[in-house]
Amino acid sequence: MVLSLAVPMGASATENKEFPDLNAEGSITVTLKNPKDGKSIGSENEFTLYKVADVVTENGYRFAYTADFAEAGTAPTADEQMNAELASKLSGIAKNSAAASVAKASVDSEGEISFGGLKVGLYLVVQSATGTGENKYAVAPFLVTIPMRETDGKLIYDVDATAKVGITPPEKPDRPPHKPPHPPKLPQTGQLWWPVFAAAAAGVLLLVAGVVNKRKNGSR
Repeated sequence: MVLSLAVPMGASATENKEFPDLNAEGSITVTLKNPKDGKSIGSENEFTLYKVADVVTENGYRFAYTADFAEAGTAPTADEQMNAELASKLSGIAKNSAAASVAKASVDSEGEISFGGLKVGLYLVVQSATGTGENKYAVAPFLVTIPMRETDGKLIYDVDATAKVGITPPEKPDRPPHKPPHPPKLPQTGQLWWPVFAAAAAGVLLLVAGVVNKRKNGSR
């Protein structure tokens, strides 16, 4: 998953003693468009949002996994990049543990999904339903932090992301294994000789019977 995002809350926050407002609310807007024509991937594609970690202020600030994702171990620090491997791991936990989601959203006609009223923390976005046919797309799970820090050091609470969309080729229908047809019976050509042989044999029998009767009559 490749995202066009501002950098995460990072070292500059610690160096400048600038901490996120823990009482603030933010939003996440994700753009999801067909890479070939730039159009929306369609409302059949649905995404689920999970909050996987809260922000804790201890000697600076750090992330702490929520109860649903505690088995993931130690949460990443605010300085660490949120990579695809971690997103995949957390997605697996969400699926297997029936973690509580924050919200669900379907892609609109503009090719966007939006989640609002979000507290600061680390969020996981997972594709939870796909379209069919030409509207079937694959989007890997990805992580977003609220707030995020722009390259100039400014914290932003309303985060815009552009997700890389993969086109899933339509599945080919299953076809039964090919069985060779039974070889057709060849049409018979010419005269059928077996009736002739049968008739000749019958004639011989009649002839023999006639000779026998004649001999019997002659002996009388």
